[in-house]
Amino acid sequence: MEKEEEDEEVSWSCWLKTMLCGYGAMMVFIFNGTTEGQSAVLLPQLKQKDSLIPVTAEEETWIASLGILLSPVSSLLIGTIVDVFGRKLGLLSFHICMGLGFGIIAFATEVWHIYAGRCICGFALGLEVVAVVYLAETCTKKQRSVLLAFISAAFVIGVLLAYVVGGYLPWNIASAILSLMCFLNFLIQLLAPESPAWLYKRGRPDASTRSLQKLGRSPEGIARELEMLRLSSKEQSEKFQLRVFLEPTVWKPFLILSFYHFLQAATGVYHFMYYTLDFIERLGTTYDPLTVSLILSVIRVVINATLGMWITARMSRRLATVISSVGMCASLIGMGVWEHVYRDTPVGARNYEWFPIVLLNLYIIFGIIGVTTLPWLMSGEVFPLRVRGSMSGAVFVVATGSMFVFIKSYDWSIEALGMSGLLFTFAAMSFLGIFLGAFFLPETQNKTLYEIERGFMSKSKRVATEWTVQKPDINEEAQREMASGQG
Repeated sequence: MEKEEEDEEVSWSCWLKTMLCGYGAMMVFIFNGTTEGQSAVLLPQLKQKDSLIPVTAEEETWIASLGILLSPVSSLLIGTIVDVFGRKLGLLSFHICMGLGFGIIAFATEVWHIYAGRCICGFALGLEVVAVVYLAETCTKKQRSVLLAFISAAFVIGVLLAYVVGGYLPWNIASAILSLMCFLNFLIQLLAPESPAWLYKRGRPDASTRSLQKLGRSPEGIARELEMLRLSSKEQSEKFQLRVFLEPTVWKPFLILSFYHFLQAATGVYHFMYYTLDFIERLGTTYDPLTVSLILSVIRVVINATLGMWITARMSRRLATVISSVGMCASLIGMGVWEHVYRDTPVGARNYEWFPIVLLNLYIIFGIIGVTTLPWLMSGEVFPLRVRGSMSGAVFVVATGSMFVFIKSYDWSIEALGMSGLLFTFAAMSFLGIFLGAFFLPETQNKTLYEIERGFMSKSKRVATEWTVQKPDINEEAQREMASGQG
């Protein structure tokens, strides 16, 4: 079979328009990073003796974990909602909810006010699925690999933003600033076009064409994408039936990505993120936790913006997962061994204090290559158009549910396993990631969304649905739809 999409050159104008239209979606990942990094700088301020709202150890874990509690609910709801009402509505809802959550925290006078604000931010966090789907559907094949690579960098920038704003400003002022930024991005998102794929699925090819024009596509590119959307939609009956969820193109990617998200949480990614300062302090070094956290964040931004983006755009998903898992496993074993050797040595008397910090940096860098980022990116790539929103939401339910369980169990895990035992457990989970990447993970790199979908089909159906899009001979129906959109 020939490739479904010609390797058309994408003009600079098209790149610029697509990036501008995707700005609001990319800000979703920045503010999600801010939400997930907020507790790391918020809790130390609340623990101070002169804190406006003093908190107990139990309340600390609730403040951290409530930032994810409602994410499974919103992930489940938003999938169906954006399939019916559009991707743009989901993005607007994110910025409103996130701004409201930060605003409540900014004006909090009691701990339950912070609980409420964190819950609303957590609800918004679950809407991230919309941004992944929107970016996947508004980009060409070439653009998708590059712009999805920006996601990990955007997320880390958000974490760094939380550390800088929340680490050096009072927590209430920092929250107010973040709230205003969210509401500003709501206004910007109003200017973005709707997803052309969603418009076509809803029987509006003329609106889909106008959306593609706003994204800077050439006439030939518009006709080609309309043809691909027509062929993708042709295989799906107009009447929705529950048995669609039993098709291998739906349940296979769901199980694989759900397990990937569970492994991601089990490797300690979110323990380090939500309890950064506390974790560094528990490592038993004499370095200032906030300074180390900022250095780690800067390193993450630099690596994400260079190596991480290059790997996401160029390297296969399977190879990236294997390399990432191997590096994380080795780094965690090294930290675990150091912690075990010096477990009875007082802080300040331990040799090679730099060693676990270096390994922590390596753990973060290797995580960026695959395990930390790929599960979130791939949910917008692997599902059929008809159920892309709802099934991406279902995967996010598993992802955010796993995050909540592991974040809430932080103190209990350390008490039960000790620091070295916890690190060795994370290493074992990272080891499992090697097998996931080598044998089970689907390859989505440099493939069209339709090619990816066909990879999950049974052999007989894959043969039956083979088709070829030739650049000189574009389907007449697609040409008519493009012409009607221009008119």
